[in-house]
Amino acid sequence: MKSAIIVCAGNSSRFSGGRENKTLYLFEGKPIFLYSVNVFERLNFDLIVIVIKAEEKKSFDKYLNPKMKIAYGGPRRQDSVLNALDLVPADSEVLVHDGARPFLTDKIVKDVLSEIRSKRCVVPAIKSEDTIRIENAGKYTLFDRNKVFRMQTPQGCIAGELAGLYKKFSHIDLLDDASAFELEGFEVKLVDGDKKNIKITTKEDLKILQALL
Repeated sequence: MKSAIIVCAGNSSRFSGGRENKTLYLFEGKPIFLYSVNVFERLNFDLIVIVIKAEEKKSFDKYLNPKMKIAYGGPRRQDSVLNALDLVPADSEVLVHDGARPFLTDKIVKDVLSEIRSKRCVVPAIKSEDTIRIENAGKYTLFDRNKVFRMQTPQGCIAGELAGLYKKFSHIDLLDDASAFELEGFEVKLVDGDKKNIKITTKEDLKILQALL
């Protein structure tokens, strides 16, 4: 079984000061979160769970279809994902995706899916092309950019394993799903991401989206 969790319950503080959910922003006449939904639909996913704020349910309802379920967000991203995992069969392959990444590709999804059963947790990533310096006590040291990877989503794993790890490490604030597997001592498998698979953070990023069309 193939399931997707699309997280749309963030505060969008840098996008609109929290006044507007960026995943509902209409881009070319379609809400941003729906672009990635359409990818999972096209690839015949069995279940799609959209994680939202309870007070925004009416705004999302009109975009739902029978394959989709709603889960409500929690205080942290990991809490939101865990709420969604309650709706996903434990043995399902699950891909957890940021609703604010509208330019997800079929290739990324297929590449992540192809490795889940053998690698436990799979993450798309792209190498840094910028020169990197690390700050320590006010001093900046050059760091080898060939060792720097920028993580993307969807991050893939088996639903029951991720749920168990999030419960085990609930006392720790985790930045992404892969972090839970790393804490347990598992190696995370990286597959090629895509430069176009950007996360919308500010309204300036909409100009990048427009250029990518």
